[in-house]
Parts: sequence; structure tokens; C-alpha cells
Amino acid sequence: MPSTAPEPVTGTPVEVAVGLIRDADGRVLVTRRRAGRHLEGFWEFPGGKVAPGETPAAALARELDEELGIRVHAATHCLSIPHDYPERRVILRVFRVADWTGQPAGREGQPLEWRAPQALEAAEFPAANGPMLAALTLPATCLVTPSPRTVDEIGTVVARVGQALASAQAGMVQVRAPHLERDDYLELLAAVLTRAEPQAIPVLANAPPPWLAGFPQIGLHLPERRWRELDARPQGFGRVALSVHDRAGLERAAALGADFAVLSPVEATATHPGAKPLGWERFTQLVRGAALPVYALGGMDTASLPQAQAAGAQGIAAIRGLLGD
Repeated sequence: MPSTAPEPVTGTPVEVAVGLIRDADGRVLVTRRRAGRHLEGFWEFPGGKVAPGETPAAALARELDEELGIRVHAATHCLSIPHDYPERRVILRVFRVADWTGQPAGREGQPLEWRAPQALEAAEFPAANGPMLAALTLPATCLVTPSPRTVDEIGTVVARVGQALASAQAGMVQVRAPHLERDDYLELLAAVLTRAEPQAIPVLANAPPPWLAGFPQIGLHLPERRWRELDARPQGFGRVALSVHDRAGLERAAALGADFAVLSPVEATATHPGAKPLGWERFTQLVRGAALPVYALGGMDTASLPQAQAAGAQGIAAIRGLLGD
């Protein structure tokens, strides 16, 4: 019997520049694809094809002017998403549009709406848009907890984390404690959750997944020694993140379906004094080629956030830098 499997898509990908545009209330602009076009009926983020010899940034500015009547004054390249549809290959060059002028209007007859990022439904968007939906709902800062070496230090760590959350220093928390055994780690995790949940701050556990059966839908952070053992995204968790250190790690994170990656070390850090830092130039190159949101880790503090976001990062992750040390 002949195979009924679809033939792999071949050929040069169609390169598309895409803009994530927000208004003063934090809503994001979406447009609907018109009948008769590829992926008709889906909502999408505005943009269009990159012409031969044109840079993605120039294509974005041209397309947003032609389609919406707005002028782009500042945009940061933050994602490069390859995707194979049954009929074509695409690569989406995604920009955060930080500064623009004009009144958006559907110049080509396309409906448009301003929507809260949390209200965007993945089923209404093309499959390639998943990383953009994740980027729109992720915070700019992720606090990594100091690591207590004994159970006696748990209370001190929890108090410091609670202070940082109360002062709005962190939008997300990764609970990391490699020195603790299972029961002690779970005590720490539960205590951090009691501080984070009233403020709707997401928490990711950095621990062996079997330990977390009593915490349904908690986020999961995987260091390299754990994600290298995986063939697929772990099931039964909320957000899933990976620690990575190079392009291969970023590609693996995307292939596993992670929601974001933490790329390190950007700068020298006391936590890993022997690790060679990437530096901002290399970090920027890696982030702009990544197919999922990326946080900068290593020597980061709140003053580093503008530079990280200018490099295309989702934001920063830090221990001392977000504890006020």
C-alpha cells in the first residue's frame, strides 16, 4: 500500500516581518486574514513579506505603513520562528514595536482589534504564532531563589523572596535549591507559593518532575542535565522553561516546545565564576535567531533590563540582582 504521509515541504522559506504593537493600555493589535488568502479567517499580528534585498526591519516599516497607515520609529527584533505549513515554509521575523505614530486602520479591508494579551486564544491564530503569544504574556523579570544549603536556611530565603515580591521586584519566580532533599525542597516550594499566589505571580519549580505530583499545573524549569534526557515536553505542568548556554540549546528548547529559555551567562557572575560570559553582542545574535522568548541571566539586575530588552530579550533572570543585594 502506498504511503499516505504528506510530502515534506521543500524550497526557500517565505520570510515575513511581524510587529507586536501595544497601545497605552497594554493591549496588542491583531488583524484578521481576509478570505482567499493563505490561512484565511485566522487572527494574526500585522506585517508582511520581506522583499528580495530588503531587511526585515525595513519590510516591517513598509508593511505597517501600507497595511495600517502607521509609522514605525523604533522596533526590536526579538524572535525568528521557522514553521512548515502543509503548503509552504515560512520564517517569521518578529519585532516589538516600541515607538510608532498614526491611527491604525485596515487599509486593505482587513478587520483589526486591540486585545488584552491574556485574552488571546491560541486556536484563533496560525500555529506559528505560539511563541509570540507566549512573549506577550510573560513578565520582564524572573527571580531565581537563593539556594538554602540546609532546612534551617529555608525561612530566611522565603522571607527574602517575599520581600522582593512585595516590592514588585519580580514578575515570576524560579525555585532553585539543588542542595535540598525532596521533602525539604517541597517545603521551600510550598512556602514560596504562599507568597506568590496572592499576587498572581507565576512560580516554576526547578526540581525532578516526579517530586512535583502534589503541585498540579505548577511551572517547570529544566537545567541542562535534565532536558538533555527528554524527547518531548513534560506533560502536566504550566509553563516549561529551559536553561541554555548556546544556539544548540536554544534550538533544542524550541524543539521540545518550551515556553521560554534562560540564556547564560551574559556577564561574569559570582555564582559560576569559571564560566566564560557571552557578552552582549553574542547574546543579541543568539536572541534574534531564537524561536522562543529568551531571558538574560548572569550578572543581571534591574538596571540591566533596558539593555537586555534592547538586545531582543524578554527580560532578565537573576538572584541577587532582583533581591536588592
